[in-house]
Amino acid sequence: MKSIFSALFLLFFLSCEVLPAGSVYRSAPGSTSATKPVVKNERSEFEELMAKDQIDKRKVTAEVLTYLLNEPDPKEKQTGAVIENKSNCDMILRLVGINSTKIYNLPIPRQSKNQFVIDKGNYTLKSDICGANYYSQKNITEPLVLKLSNN
Repeated sequence: MKSIFSALFLLFFLSCEVLPAGSVYRSAPGSTSATKPVVKNERSEFEELMAKDQIDKRKVTAEVLTYLLNEPDPKEKQTGAVIENKSNCDMILRLVGINSTKIYNLPIPRQSKNQFVIDKGNYTLKSDICGANYYSQKNITEPLVLKLSNN
C-alpha cells in the first residue's frame, strides 16, 4: 500500500506543470525537443511579431492600399486590413478562423496603425488592450478598417 501511494504521488508530481493563464507555448529556440513548452509573455511575443512584420512591409502596404482603393473582387481570396490602436499600450490582435485553420497574430504599436493582408473568411477577433479585453466575430469579405482603444 505504501509503495502504491508513493508511486501515485511521484507520478502526480512529475506529470503536473503549473503555468499562468494566457501563457503562450512555443518550442525553445535551438531546442532539440519540440515537446518542451516555453512560457513567453505578451511583450516578447509583440517584439517578435513586430520584427517579422517589418519584412517586406513596403510590399504589404502597397497590397493593402490596392485592396482599399479598388472595388472588392469576390474572386479574390485575400483582402487588406488596417488596424488603428488608439490606446497607450502595444497590442496583438488575434484573428482565429471559424471553421478554418487560419490564425493571425497582428502586432499594432500604441497610438499607431498597422496594415496586413489576410485571407477572407469568418474570424473571431480577440485582444488585450491595456488590460481591457476585446472580442468580436466578423465575416471579412471586404477590406477591414478597425479602430481599437481602451476608452
